[in-house]
Amino acid sequence: MTALVFLVLMGVASIPVVGGLGVYVLSPFLVAGYFAAARAGESGEPVTFLYLGTGFRQAGKGLFVIGLAYLLTTLFIFKIVLTLTGGNLQTIVENAQSPASMDPAATERMLREDLPALSLGMLMFIPLLMATWFSPGLVLFEGFGPAKAMWWSLWACAVNWRPLVFYTLIVVLVGMVAIVIPLGLGLLVFLPWTLTSTFAAYRQIFVSGENPDPPHPVLHGDNTPDA
Repeated sequence: MTALVFLVLMGVASIPVVGGLGVYVLSPFLVAGYFAAARAGESGEPVTFLYLGTGFRQAGKGLFVIGLAYLLTTLFIFKIVLTLTGGNLQTIVENAQSPASMDPAATERMLREDLPALSLGMLMFIPLLMATWFSPGLVLFEGFGPAKAMWWSLWACAVNWRPLVFYTLIVVLVGMVAIVIPLGLGLLVFLPWTLTSTFAAYRQIFVSGENPDPPHPVLHGDNTPDA
């Protein structure tokens, strides 16, 4: 599944002008596909790459809105960071994705000169990541609208910030190791591990009871406030 995901993302990213933007829009569909596969695996069902299309088949409109919101907000953050600090956050992110191509002097210079841009960018990205962390699952499994799903994802991350900070630190450390493993073999393990563990967090936060299938969402009911 992950090998296919990499091929699709590389193909989309190679499209001139719009390819890089399309990856942002596709990200909620990727999360939804792994969530669906993880839940099926927990129920004892065979898991195949066909689960990657679950989001397109069952919640395409809602996931597209989340992806579009993610893209537009990211571009807005890049613009704000560039205006306030003069640092091109997009270039910094691209360089960070290929650390092997940077010599120690270039890395040290980037950290020194781009630290204000990195700090501001990380601060602005935190609410966006919180809002999009669990929202694909809420749209796919619970039928929430995009705005309501992003609100509840943001709320869930806020009230569970302690374990999520601990989890994020683990992800960052493991990711740093995975990204330096040659031929992308580390990322081949890192991506599904991250997304399926995110599903485990989703299940513990939003699904009541010990048996996750069929789910009984804690947020269901007439008393559930809308965003």
